[in-house]
Amino acid sequence: MFENNPSGEKQFADGLLKSILDTSFLGIMTFKSVRNQTGQIIDFEWLFVNDVAVQIVGKPAAALVGSRMLDLLPTNKETGLFDRYVQVVETGEVGTFEQYYSGENIHKWFKIAAIKLDDGFTVSFEDISHFKSAVLDAKIKERKYQRLFEESIDAILLMDESYGFVETNQSLQHLFGHLKEELKAMKVSNLFFKETDFMLFKEELRAQQKVEEMELVLLDKWKRKRYCLINCVSIRDEEGNLTYLAVIRDLTKRRQASRELVQAEKLAMTGKIARTIAHEVRNPLTNLTLALEQLKEEIPADVEDANLYFDIISRNAERIGKLITDLLNSSKPKELSPVKQSLNALVKESLDLVKDRLKLKNMAVVEEYASDLPDIPLDGDQFKVALLNMFINAIEAMEAELGKLQVFTYREDNYVILEISDNGKGMTSQELSNLFQPYFTGKKEGTGLGLTTVQNIIHSHKGRIEAESEVGAGTSFYITFKTQS
Repeated sequence: MFENNPSGEKQFADGLLKSILDTSFLGIMTFKSVRNQTGQIIDFEWLFVNDVAVQIVGKPAAALVGSRMLDLLPTNKETGLFDRYVQVVETGEVGTFEQYYSGENIHKWFKIAAIKLDDGFTVSFEDISHFKSAVLDAKIKERKYQRLFEESIDAILLMDESYGFVETNQSLQHLFGHLKEELKAMKVSNLFFKETDFMLFKEELRAQQKVEEMELVLLDKWKRKRYCLINCVSIRDEEGNLTYLAVIRDLTKRRQASRELVQAEKLAMTGKIARTIAHEVRNPLTNLTLALEQLKEEIPADVEDANLYFDIISRNAERIGKLITDLLNSSKPKELSPVKQSLNALVKESLDLVKDRLKLKNMAVVEEYASDLPDIPLDGDQFKVALLNMFINAIEAMEAELGKLQVFTYREDNYVILEISDNGKGMTSQELSNLFQPYFTGKKEGTGLGLTTVQNIIHSHKGRIEAESEVGAGTSFYITFKTQS
């Protein structure tokens, strides 16, 4: 067909090549170098452009072929594309990269591949704007969710199938006092106060693939109890890997506030009862005392056993009066004269008052005082009364030769905490719930007003007092004061 027409053969081949290139999904253009007298490339001239490239550039092929790149698309110079093309021509290396182009009414991301062709190059480019937009949206969402994860007030953790820590947020690290690296070396089971609770949690998660609103007691780095509410779900990725996402809400402060409200209500009720008793009992008691004095005058002194009975009645009337006074004092807010001073110093002074008792019973004392505690407003005399009462209770709860009294002070955020622990007989949960109630006592001899008075003194200082106890393991008291800073 083309035996005597070589130009027709070339024309056919060019047309065939163009039809093939025009069916490509990529924009394709070919350029030849434009050099100055020293041989330096100063521009490129279009030799070929396919239909996809025409649509992207927005100019007809006739306007492009034969024109110079920088005349029609000067942004190639500004974005550094021109220099990349020069490098391809000069070195012969294939250039593959992604580039954002903004100019000449083109605002798109392209994936570009350029290869040397004689003294020029052929470039193919693919519009990846939608892909880049999707990636950008994904990154924005990822940053958003990462921020929600990190800044959540609730503690959040991701754990693997063996219940090891994979990822934790700052709230969880702060709640339990562990660094992220420390947690990654631990198992989630290490946080549980009771192993049976962890087994229950794990069983429900395995059976239901989730755990909803489960209340648990967890332990922080210092083995202090944290009352928490946990929600957890199972997540399986496309590769079949199983992870668990858990959200832990700290209920400790809420429980403390609830207990303090109940205690405040009990204290208010005790005060009301005490005032009623004082009014209803003291009047007849006064009449009884007056009648007794009158009776003493009327009965002859030589009447057998008269003075013995008078003495019994008198002593018990005085005891009733003292009990009423003690009850009133235990429930009445203390009048304080607070002075900013060192908590550590007051604790040491109070402890010195009972060290003879400890020594006589051969009991050990462990003291640790934080050096960074701020001074707090305290009425020294009243506070020593409270501490002395607590130290004596601890000593009486422990066995001679085996007893160990522990006294610690430390700081948590804006709170100063005094911890007093013994390894005595401990208390049941029922005894613990009644601990600060008037007339409740575990001693054979005692009025049961000692800890009520202690609580009243602490509350008068705007502090709070809590107790934890386990039968056979001992009791711990935590006295907390909020600092000014």
